[in-house]
Formats: sequence, C-alpha cells, structure tokens
Amino acid sequence: MIKSLFLGLTATMVMVAAPSAQTPPAKPMVPPAAKVPALPPLPLGPPRAFAGYTQPEIGAAACRVVSQTRTVCTIPAMTAGRYRITAVGSATATAAALAPAAKGEGAAQALQVDIGQRVCGRADRRATKESVWTTGAQSLMAVCEVTILTDRALDIAAVTGVANAAPDPKGPTLKVERLPWDGVLASGFTAGAPPPATK
Repeated sequence: MIKSLFLGLTATMVMVAAPSAQTPPAKPMVPPAAKVPALPPLPLGPPRAFAGYTQPEIGAAACRVVSQTRTVCTIPAMTAGRYRITAVGSATATAAALAPAAKGEGAAQALQVDIGQRVCGRADRRATKESVWTTGAQSLMAVCEVTILTDRALDIAAVTGVANAAPDPKGPTLKVERLPWDGVLASGFTAGAPPPATK
C-alpha cells in the first residue's frame, strides 16, 4: 500500500513538473528588411554608346567677344553631353529713349541664344503701361539647357539687339557649364483642353 501510494505520488509530481520542463515554441524567424541599394551618381560624361566622345569643360578660353552685340563660345568636335548655357546682355538707354520721336516707348532690348544653326531661346524687354525704360542701364539673362552630340566644332552665341539704347561695349557674357547625363535623349510636352469628340 505504501509502495503504491509512493508510486502514485511520484507519477503525480512528474505530471505536474512536466509542463514546466517543456521547451517554449520557437518564435518564427523574421528576415531583416532588405536594404535598398543607393543609386549611383549621374555621370558627367556620355554613356558607353557614344564611345570616342567626351564632355569637356567649356571655359573662358573657348569663348570670345566678336562685337559689342555678340559673344561666341566653341564646343569642340567629338563632344557628347548636357550643358547649361547662361547669357547676360546689358545696355544703357540713350537720349533717344526720352525724345518725342520715341512716343513714350523708351528703350528696348533683346537677348538671343543660338546653338549652331538653332535658336535656343530669346528674352525681350519692351515698354509696358507700368514700366517704360528711359534712363540708366538694364540687363537681360537667358538660360538654355541642351544635349549635344557633335562630330564637328559647334558655336554657341549670345546675341543682343537694342532700340534707343547703347549695348555694353564689352559685349554680352556667356557661360557654358557641364551637366550630368540623365539618360533622356528627347522629351516633349503639350498642355491644353482635349480636342472635341467626333460623332
């Protein structure tokens, strides 16, 4: 009887102790978050498709003042890449801007950027009802971004035009800066109302 009681008590103790001795279930493994690789910086030079071409810096040595209304910078042959062109033209209103013959129009000024045989853009200063330029000096700035791929030397020109004003004798200024290659060869944009639906 004592032996039976001892065995029963031992079995009870084992049954009670067993749950505490069990290993807790393993937690599911959560993989670490994948790191997104950083994009490489945009290169300055042309892509490999344009082997043999370079994107040189266009410094002051490549530019020359042709006249008081025209400055030219030359892009060398075998150039491929993106550039930002900044032109500034200055002029001073003359006595004609105040003369009765001006009819209140005052002085006027234009600044155009040409790339080879193309016009990149033009800025104008003309009289408005709120502002008539009659005295003093004024400046215009024009900025153009261009992608170039040329086998020949290419001229970039800043050209000014004036009315009732005298252009700066030093001529317009022209600066050409290299831009990183962004992989876009061409783009276009159109905005406005869609055409009416046809029946």
